[in-house]
Amino acid sequence: MTGPVSISSLLDSPLGNWLMTPGERAALEGVLAIVKPSISIEIGTFRGASLERIACHSETVHAFDLERRPELTSERFPNVRFHIGSSHELLPRILEELTETGQNIDFVLVDGDHSAPGVKADLDDLLSSPSVGRTVILLHDSLNERVRAGLEKVEFDSYERVTFVDLDFVPGRVYREGSQKDELWYGLGLVVTGWGVTDGDRPRIYPAPYVYDAFARSLADGDVPRAIGHGQLLELEAELENQRRLVSLMETSLSWRVTAPLRALRGVLSR
Repeated sequence: MTGPVSISSLLDSPLGNWLMTPGERAALEGVLAIVKPSISIEIGTFRGASLERIACHSETVHAFDLERRPELTSERFPNVRFHIGSSHELLPRILEELTETGQNIDFVLVDGDHSAPGVKADLDDLLSSPSVGRTVILLHDSLNERVRAGLEKVEFDSYERVTFVDLDFVPGRVYREGSQKDELWYGLGLVVTGWGVTDGDRPRIYPAPYVYDAFARSLADGDVPRAIGHGQLLELEAELENQRRLVSLMETSLSWRVTAPLRALRGVLSR
């Protein structure tokens, strides 16, 4: 385990050990600091960057991955129990073990199988378990098409313990260049069970994939993205303020006040 997170580790390039954007890292750190988990689960560990932060905030962590890389040492992660193999086989066993001992899982990061059926299976296993009674679940790469397809197949309403769902808690990204050019990646979804929170009366929003799809279709059709430049926006705001000033001067002028009764009479006659 390591100590408190630093700004440099949050803002460092996502091409290193971290496979999260700076905003996702900050969200992960913030959620962990609020939840203060006793027991956590991470599905998909890679080189352990996110696991370091989860382990730092948790008493015990169960980490699932298809392989255990050399850098995932017991010295680096003394409070982590590694489960090597398919999460679809191993996760239900650990959930049953925790249920039998009456333990609650406080925090989960789902970042393993990125196929639609795989994502759905991991999340259904979690939500079906009594050990996920009061839990905060983060879902990584929620903008990716395959991951999103799996998430949207989950029938959240059928799980009575689920009190909040936001699949665009932290929106994903589409890069304009590089090896991931025009691909949908990143994004953090959020699912909460057991906590007394609801969506309330907030207006409904368009899901992030809809927005990116509309943008992609506009590019494919050869349309120039419709966006007002900052300079043009400043000019429009300055003109609007000038018009407001002129109206204010007119309304406070002597002629405007003198002719007020006539305008009122004209309004009555027109009615």
